[in-house]
Amino acid sequence: MSEQSPRRSLNELVNAIAYDVREQLDPGEVADLRRMSPEGPLPGAFWRLLARHLDGPGDLPPEGAARLEAERRWAVILSAVALMGDLHQPGERLGNALATHLGSELRVLRLLRAHGRSLADAIRLTCRALGSAGASVDVAEIARLVLSDGREDEEPTRRRVARSYYSALHHKGLEQKEVTA
Repeated sequence: MSEQSPRRSLNELVNAIAYDVREQLDPGEVADLRRMSPEGPLPGAFWRLLARHLDGPGDLPPEGAARLEAERRWAVILSAVALMGDLHQPGERLGNALATHLGSELRVLRLLRAHGRSLADAIRLTCRALGSAGASVDVAEIARLVLSDGREDEEPTRRRVARSYYSALHHKGLEQKEVTA
C-alpha cells in the first residue's frame, strides 16, 4: 500500500523521498542512486522508494511503454535527489541557484532546451555542479522539468525556471553595481 494520498503534491512527494534517501538509506544505496542511469539496470533502493512512494492507484501507469517511461523519469528524479542530498531545500528556486552559483547562461539554456535522454544528462550535470558549489535547490522544481518533458505543461515549467534565473541574474548585477559604485 502506498503512503501517498491522491492529494499529495509533488513538493510533498519529493520532500518525503528526500527524507528517506537522507535518513533511511545507507551510503552505498545513496551512491547507487547517484550513479544510476535511467536506461540501465536500476538499483534496489530505486525500487524500494518507488514502491513506498509511487505504488498507489493512479501514481504511475500500470504497464507497458508508459510505465517504462514513467520509471525512467523517476530514475532521473531520484538520482537528482541523491546527488543534491542535504542541499535539497524546499522553496529554493532552481533558476536562482543557477544564477547565484553557476551563472553560465549557456549551461542554463542547454538545460532548458534539452529533452529526453539529453535532459537526463543535463540534470545530472547541473546537480553535480550545484552540489559542488554547495548550492541549495528545491529538487521538486527539477522533478517538474523531468515530468513535464513532452507534455503540455513543459513550456510554462521551463519559462518559470528561465524567469527565476534571469531575475536573479538581474538582481545580482544590480548588487554588484551598487558595491562597485
